[in-house]
Amino acid sequence: MNKGLLFSVFGALFANILLAQTPQITSTNQIPAIGDTITYSNAFSFGFDPAGSGGAVNVLWDYQTLSSTSFISFWYDDPVATPEAANFPGATVALGSDQVVNGYEYFSTTANTISRLGYSDPAVASIYYSSGWDRYQFPIDPGAYNNQTYTGDMTPLGAGEDSVTIDNGNYQAVGDAYGTLKLPPTVFGGPAEVFEDVIRVHVIETFQIKAWLLGTPAIIINVSDDYYFYFSDQVQEPLLIYGVTTDDAGGSPQTVLRYQAIPGTGSTTSLLEEGTATLEVFPNPASDRILVESSNIECPSTLMISNLLGEIVYEEYVTTGFNRKEINIADLSQGIYNVTITNASTTVSRKIVVR
Repeated sequence: MNKGLLFSVFGALFANILLAQTPQITSTNQIPAIGDTITYSNAFSFGFDPAGSGGAVNVLWDYQTLSSTSFISFWYDDPVATPEAANFPGATVALGSDQVVNGYEYFSTTANTISRLGYSDPAVASIYYSSGWDRYQFPIDPGAYNNQTYTGDMTPLGAGEDSVTIDNGNYQAVGDAYGTLKLPPTVFGGPAEVFEDVIRVHVIETFQIKAWLLGTPAIIINVSDDYYFYFSDQVQEPLLIYGVTTDDAGGSPQTVLRYQAIPGTGSTTSLLEEGTATLEVFPNPASDRILVESSNIECPSTLMISNLLGEIVYEEYVTTGFNRKEINIADLSQGIYNVTITNASTTVSRKIVVR
């Protein structure tokens, strides 16, 4: 057999073996739908290290000591029900947050893409891209490369010779590393939440905001974003986001560091006794009342709700078995809480979002 052909065959085989061993982020849990809600915990970013420029195999990102500072929730609404629905006719979802009142980012989705159409903020300004461009393309593999260019207009001045435009937009996303990610425990004093087969995507985005006067750009602001997104195939949206962005008005760079406080392999759900003990909590997110349903939980047990600092905000000692209980949570602050039932033989915990 020709040696060159032999080496080629073995090379291809070796490459396929390596590819089979690396994780992949599919679109299964990533394409947003109306009603989806994601809550992040903001964290202190001082001294945070995104751990190198990428390319390493089986990286361990140990961020279990991150300190939470506040919470921010994002949700996907029906674009038709939003203030600028008429300006984004191709949108399938509109992303809102409790950070911007009446502000939405508009996306169109397919089975494997999430395309950005623009942004609406009636109190400040809106952005309308000339055409949609893919923010995410799935599947994401280590080494996957996504490069998009775009232009657009901004309100309130609109188009014409006296206008504000978005020019020279460039969005580059690279799956630059993969490995295991450790995040702070969802139960105070518990083990770190561990997520395996995580892919980190390094995103660099640049564009120019140009204010035109009589057909000449009178003001040019160069905006640059440098972000790392840590994806798990089992969780919607990145588990962790870290980035530095230029202020659109030309101010000092701003740093963002936030993570999803959700159970990984180190969560208390792994402490379920053998058998069929269950705990469900709904609605989730909730703002007024929750319904706690359980089965096959031995009594006496303690039912409690605690925040991410481990502070108990509700506690009840249960001496007889119960299948369903309604709890008033109207007085709880917005954030992430753990609903836990515990006794001598088992601990069952579920996370809820209060907004």
